[in-house]
Amino acid sequence: MKELEKRLIYLFTGELFAVTTFTFIYLRELAASQSYALMYALGVLNFILLQSSFYWFIKWCRWKRKTACVPGLIPLFAVLKKVNFILLFIAPLLFLLEMFMWKRSTLPIELLGLYVYFFAIIEYINYFHIQLTNYKKGRGKRPVIAREIDRWRKTHTRKIN
Repeated sequence: MKELEKRLIYLFTGELFAVTTFTFIYLRELAASQSYALMYALGVLNFILLQSSFYWFIKWCRWKRKTACVPGLIPLFAVLKKVNFILLFIAPLLFLLEMFMWKRSTLPIELLGLYVYFFAIIEYINYFHIQLTNYKKGRGKRPVIAREIDRWRKTHTRKIN
């Protein structure tokens, strides 16, 4: 069981460290670029990473205390899954506006913004659809968050019907 605890701590601290690092690099090196698209893409990426960090932290607390720490967590993640999709859907529009109408940033900054945006998409897929790190034999494993949302929806729809 010590391995599980180490894994959960590694997951929530790793995601939190990524958010901190990305934000620090942006503020130190890229904020002067004044690219709304890059800032937005980084914000969406950090939002998704913060959700995953929070999720793994709560899982660690649940494992440590042997009881649920935050009631209503899975319905919250079901809503956040939809919010994330909407935020990711808006980003290309912002990139197009910035490139063709506002002409605020340079090509390297726009490419970096697209890279960050695609990274956010990958993180979204990895946490809410297919666990990309466990992709074997042409099939991806369902992420833990996605399985918990599916279980919650099944029990929730049974209660309504």
